[in-house]
Amino acid sequence: MYLEAIMMIRPIPFNIRENAERGREVLEKALDFVADQPCNPLGRVSGAFSSFRVDVIDTPDRYEIFAELPGFHKEQITVSYDDATGYLTIKAERPDPDMDVKFICRERRTGTFERTFEIDGIVKDEVTVSFDEGVLHIVLPKEPAETNKTVFDIQ
Repeated sequence: MYLEAIMMIRPIPFNIRENAERGREVLEKALDFVADQPCNPLGRVSGAFSSFRVDVIDTPDRYEIFAELPGFHKEQITVSYDDATGYLTIKAERPDPDMDVKFICRERRTGTFERTFEIDGIVKDEVTVSFDEGVLHIVLPKEPAETNKTVFDIQ
């Protein structure tokens, strides 16, 4: 008898095809929930969907960014920092080839490739940018930490 009860009640898997409107609603709620988390897991995988890959290193006195940009010339790359937003933007542009070219195989993409990072507390005058063998290296020195602290006696 116990076995029969188990067979009569079972969860039905959610089928997005049969419930398209409900599926969209559930997906939107799930994405909103994930985006609101303090350690947003989508932020960790977003690099997989981005134009190019980067590594960001945080040391006590600076941030370092390494961006893979193989096949670009340094003249095709722009690095900018917007004081108002605190956004550092890396942009690389590969122009479309002449239209007279007939491709047999075309796997390299053309156009604009861009990544943006929110970074504050840096010394802009000391930022260095170099490009060697397809890797862009940006060093962003941090502003010195406040050393003028007042310590109060506890009474």
